[in-house]
Amino acid sequence: MSNSEKVKQELLQKLKGLSETVTDSFGQIAKGKPVFVEATTQTSRIAICNACSEYVKTTTQCRKCGCFMSAKTRLKTASCPIGKWGKEV
Repeated sequence: MSNSEKVKQELLQKLKGLSETVTDSFGQIAKGKPVFVEATTQTSRIAICNACSEYVKTTTQCRKCGCFMSAKTRLKTASCPIGKWGKEV
């Protein structure tokens, strides 16, 4: 696989993950359920991200999923792309 194909595959994987998180969140909204976690959960999640080598502190982005973790860590339906924290259901 060429380098450009690898980049394309990584980008598609990131978009798929983002799409799933957004779709799940809208599904929760449609059901009248809350979409945001408690502040303590968000604080715990972002602390895990801050300690991770895949986290870019200047932009609050994850290198693995491309998401802005300052936002993603607030969503109940979101999860870490490498399994460090999971969805809250």
